[in-house]
Amino acid sequence: MCIRLLRNKAEYRILQKRPGHVSLWNAITGEFEQLEALKSNNTAFCSVNAINDLRGKTLVVATDLIYPFVIVNLHKKEVTGIVGDIWTILEETLKFKTIYRRAGRSINATLMNGDTHALLSPTAMHMYATTHYAYSVPFTTNSYALFVRSDADGAIDTKWWYINTFSRDLWLAFSITIVCIACSIVGVYRVKKLVHVHYEECDDELSSLSFNLLHVLGFGQGFQKIPKSLSLRLIILSSLVMGMLMTCGFSSNLASCLANKGNSVSLTNLEDVAKKRTHSLCIRNDSTAYVHFTVDGLPESELQAKWKKLLNRHCPDMSDTEALASKLCRRGFAYLEAPAIFLPIYRKVQHECDIVQLPDDYWSLRLTFLHARAARHRKLIDSYLMRMRSVGIMNYLEKKWISQRIYSESNYRQSNSFQPVEYMHVRLTNMFFFTTMIISVLICILENIWYKLQHTRKFKKNISNSILLGTGDNNLNITKSYKIRSRRKWHRKFNSILLSESIKNPKFLRNVTVRINRW
Repeated sequence: MCIRLLRNKAEYRILQKRPGHVSLWNAITGEFEQLEALKSNNTAFCSVNAINDLRGKTLVVATDLIYPFVIVNLHKKEVTGIVGDIWTILEETLKFKTIYRRAGRSINATLMNGDTHALLSPTAMHMYATTHYAYSVPFTTNSYALFVRSDADGAIDTKWWYINTFSRDLWLAFSITIVCIACSIVGVYRVKKLVHVHYEECDDELSSLSFNLLHVLGFGQGFQKIPKSLSLRLIILSSLVMGMLMTCGFSSNLASCLANKGNSVSLTNLEDVAKKRTHSLCIRNDSTAYVHFTVDGLPESELQAKWKKLLNRHCPDMSDTEALASKLCRRGFAYLEAPAIFLPIYRKVQHECDIVQLPDDYWSLRLTFLHARAARHRKLIDSYLMRMRSVGIMNYLEKKWISQRIYSESNYRQSNSFQPVEYMHVRLTNMFFFTTMIISVLICILENIWYKLQHTRKFKKNISNSILLGTGDNNLNITKSYKIRSRRKWHRKFNSILLSESIKNPKFLRNVTVRINRW
């Protein structure tokens, strides 16, 4: 039964994408009958009379070769694979015959004319069924994975493997720390030299920023002498410890990279492809994953801006297995494909190169084959598909055609085990170094305050001694040329000599002028 409702294009567009929403009241049965099959000339919706017996009937199905789901043998006129075996089991159980045809490019054109009853091709349930076709019961799930060729020589990147041992953030933090330590040494030394009279350390080399920078870069190899100041010693000790830890971390991580050279790749996930832009991303245009890279989520719409120059750029034809296998080992390409489809192609060239399957899975969807909505047998077939699922036949076919032993017996599933050292790994150590620098600056301040207090106390003591001895500026002429650069014990010894002589001879200090150029 058909009802003509399509008077204009607006009605056609609305009803075409919403099957089952138009119903007819049956006064005899007292129920609504769904009008869900669109007529081939797009003029009316028709009801579908289901049948419960396919014995002796002949069905016409379209097939599309996709290993391991559908494998067509034209000579024997049979199909195998997961979908092929499911259809063969249904054919033997329900006692019908099948005529196989090659599927066209358009799904609607294949199923709308009424001559084709089903499309035996693994189709992901990613959009609503239309008035021309309906999904069957799902037989398995499918997800996409990213495949990248590993570096044969074990490098993260053949040109930048030493630099990539540390992340960019860590290199930046490391460089800032080196400059801060060098500036701290120069600052502390110049402050102490400003406060202390005639202060000098390490032949005055610490006053040069370039020397201190080379010293910190050399992790202590630039100093010939050890500073006497506690604050300077603490900063230099922290730079030595930092240099030791950084060297150990760099060497161990580089050795780890070399040890895992069989599985070293420069990409870790799909976002890395867009971020680093070192690989072209290859994908089938007719796959369900392709729509995730378009602006509107439709196969015919424009690609997103970040994927325009990366998606299928100089890539081989992903739908042609022979062409793909011959070009699979080229560098600079990442392949986004279902493992069940990609791995059999890779097995042909696995002796030539190592390709790694990254651990993330993308867009897990249920796979079905398609019924023509006008087909009267589809409810019967779907009920038998449910029985096959419940008794375990579907699980058996999955293990038969998508064997998990492929992953365990090869390196396909192994991901890139190398990871560069990040800043978060050394964050605690770096905070400790900055804390040490702050403590060194505080010690420097306390040293300067202590020096000032001691100098003032000594000056007052000398003045008081000269008053008690009856000496003045005119009696004791100690001029500015009195350049004594000795230790404090020599000052005390000189004062004791003057005191003993003045006691023996009170007139000694009156006519004495002391001029000492160098002790």
